[in-house]
Amino acid sequence: MADPKSLGNFTAQDAPTYESLLQCMRCGFCLPTCPTFALTGRERSSPRGRVALARAVAEAKLPFTEAIKEEAFFCLDCRACSTACPSGVNPGEVMEICRSQVHQQQSLPKWQESFRNFILQKMLPDPGRLESSMLPARIYQKLGIQWLVRNSRILKLGPRWFEKAEGMLPELHTPLRQRIPELNLAKGEKRGRVGFFLGCVMTLMYAEVSRQTVRVLSHQGFDVITPKLQKCCGAPHLTEGDRETTRQLAAHNLDLFLELDVDAIVTDCAGCSAALKEYEEILHERREIDKLAKFRSLVKDVSEFLVEWGLRTEQLQPVNRSVTYHDPCHLCHAQGISKQPRELLKAIPGVEFREMNESSWCCGSAATFSLKFTAESQNILDRKLNNVQNTGADILITANPGCHLQLAWGLREAGMPQPVMHLMELLGQATPE
Repeated sequence: MADPKSLGNFTAQDAPTYESLLQCMRCGFCLPTCPTFALTGRERSSPRGRVALARAVAEAKLPFTEAIKEEAFFCLDCRACSTACPSGVNPGEVMEICRSQVHQQQSLPKWQESFRNFILQKMLPDPGRLESSMLPARIYQKLGIQWLVRNSRILKLGPRWFEKAEGMLPELHTPLRQRIPELNLAKGEKRGRVGFFLGCVMTLMYAEVSRQTVRVLSHQGFDVITPKLQKCCGAPHLTEGDRETTRQLAAHNLDLFLELDVDAIVTDCAGCSAALKEYEEILHERREIDKLAKFRSLVKDVSEFLVEWGLRTEQLQPVNRSVTYHDPCHLCHAQGISKQPRELLKAIPGVEFREMNESSWCCGSAATFSLKFTAESQNILDRKLNNVQNTGADILITANPGCHLQLAWGLREAGMPQPVMHLMELLGQATPE
């Protein structure tokens, strides 16, 4: 029997609001934008179909079934449907909340639940523990074991998701958080002071990208403060339905960064900036409204920040390459930031920018989607790679680590020559030492 305080057959804690479900007019504008609907043709795997399922649960016309669990996690949460919707419906957010309901209403086997809780509640919130966990992978690479494993093709004997996960590993280095100074001073005429949010994946897997981000910001005239005590933004927890741990991390990061007295809180990870901008909603019952609004106003993706302040181009060096750009979903659709990265690319001397067809179509990464649904992820990725190939560009640029991992793996598997670079790596090449 449903809790009388709950919304229909949703539990009271972390349920979607009824208003968010009523907004959908079933107009169908979302259908052409949805990668999973394009794959399956199933109404339930479309944005409006998923909202209809959630509404039926809210109205107690349908129990919280296995089908709703499947759709909650089969949704890429790419937010392309939100961009297309004329009524302001956010099906991805609804499914994100439904993932929390899954763990409240459908218990996992004990070992799976224990493992999930260890990763989300013990590992990810602890930067030191997270960094230590990557040491075996660095040793695995440095001793040449990875080369032997890949060339022996032993991974073909295991599940496809495991082979892909191993294949996606980039070259690993010492985490940047351990090496980066807490304060990097502005070069030349000082323009301001920013706090740098260093994402977990960025410090562990793309340390050089974030090093270049800090260097570029400094060269552009900003003191850059990188607090050592910052923690995960909470995006992985939102993805996996652990909203309570997200709130704890959000409260910590909010208080930490608001004490810095900075002009902006900048990050080079699209997933992080999207999550940070959601703190206002996530913490609305736990923190003062003015603090939440101030934090939200300070959070900027690095491309958004540099375009707002204006890019100093007078000392930039030419990078004579042709590039194309993949829009990360959580930058383009979740934050509405698409024009700014292109402006920065076109401002780099020597760069020839080639627009890609369907540049804002998801690459199929979507956090753990690419490993949970390897075949479907591959189909989505193939569509993206075909569009990359048609540009004939030398380099594929993106601005999110999840996309970077998926695209680099896909290009290598397809035998395509383009390297994947973060926007800030390219801007770093143009920035003098």
